[in-house]
Amino acid sequence: MADNLVLKGSTWHVRLELPADVRHAFGNRRKLTKSLKTGNKVEAHIRKLPVLSEWKARVRQARRGVEQDILDNELHSYHSAGLGLRRIYQDILMNHIYGKIDFNKKIVKNNNELNKKHLVYIFENDADGLKRWNDKLDDIENRFPENERASAELVLEYQQISQDIRNLINHWGFKDKGFSEKQADELISTINNPEDFKPKSPFTSQRLDAFAKHQVEIKGLAQKTVDTFRSKLKMLKNYLEKEGIELSFESYQQFLDSLNVSTSTKKNHIHAGSSFHKWASKYDKDYKSRYDTRDNPFLGHELPNDKKKGKKKEEKRLAFKTEEVKKLYEFAISKRKHQVAYAIKIAGLTGCRIEEICRLTKNHIVAENGVLSLYIEEGKTDASIRKIPIHPSLKSLIDQLVKNADDGDLAQQQWTPR
Repeated sequence: MADNLVLKGSTWHVRLELPADVRHAFGNRRKLTKSLKTGNKVEAHIRKLPVLSEWKARVRQARRGVEQDILDNELHSYHSAGLGLRRIYQDILMNHIYGKIDFNKKIVKNNNELNKKHLVYIFENDADGLKRWNDKLDDIENRFPENERASAELVLEYQQISQDIRNLINHWGFKDKGFSEKQADELISTINNPEDFKPKSPFTSQRLDAFAKHQVEIKGLAQKTVDTFRSKLKMLKNYLEKEGIELSFESYQQFLDSLNVSTSTKKNHIHAGSSFHKWASKYDKDYKSRYDTRDNPFLGHELPNDKKKGKKKEEKRLAFKTEEVKKLYEFAISKRKHQVAYAIKIAGLTGCRIEEICRLTKNHIVAENGVLSLYIEEGKTDASIRKIPIHPSLKSLIDQLVKNADDGDLAQQQWTPR
């Protein structure tokens, strides 16, 4: 059946043998067949192609599994579940040993009845596998005494069998939800060995991209500010994953303590993190399912006061003197860095930021009550939006730039400081 065709009576059918690792996605069937409703083999070859294409796409999807973000969230959930189950099993065993609660045959029987119902679904197409597990459950149930306490060793053995069955149930359930074989194995390992789990931070590339886009397009923040947010969040991501810890108030305080920077810079880190948390709490369902978004882990941190008694206050950055600005302008001209020189001159006579100057176009030259002005429509804050009268010393330069502008730009190339 190299051509995936099989003749049944007088009708051709398409057939595909399913690899063992993807059968869960097809109801545990070993093969797929479908009638092509034709007795003509040439026609059957044509009709089989879209059917095979669809089946093979489902095979690829079953092997690929879910997106990484979904897997990461599940891993975190089952890490917590694994820790909880371990405590429950330990409590059951210790309570039995000390006679607080008797883990008896009746409890085993009730658990087995529930487990057998699950096994029927798991081994729907595997009668031998179903019988093997039912026999194992029946055997250990029969070994529990009727009227006396079971040994701790027998209780521990039953717990191990229960864990094996729980693994089967979970593995089947994970794959039924679209997780690949490898992903299901990773989830099972996390449940059984929660102490080996290394949490991944929520600051994935996809989330950071979506967060940055929202800050620029919806909140109207400058790209430079958003890039700073992203840089600080990446530092936090690297720290959390290196230390193998979850994002929490405590772990974020550890991160802040690890930074050898000023209190002002730490406040900038907090602002970036809090902005991300507020955005993700509204727009990212996976983040909301993983964290209690009512508690912002970035808020409430006490930071040291940088001001120390007996020490001279840090000197503020001094402005350039007029002579120094002139020298910078002339140096740029001498190096044929005309756009830099233009930017220096405009900045010196308007007070505009370099980002504001670089965004100027023809449309930003406006007349305000008969006075020619520069219209700054975007800046670092709302107060940045303003109209600045053009200084007489700038008029000839502006006129020349407007004259030479291409498609509305005030310069043939973007004004980027060098």
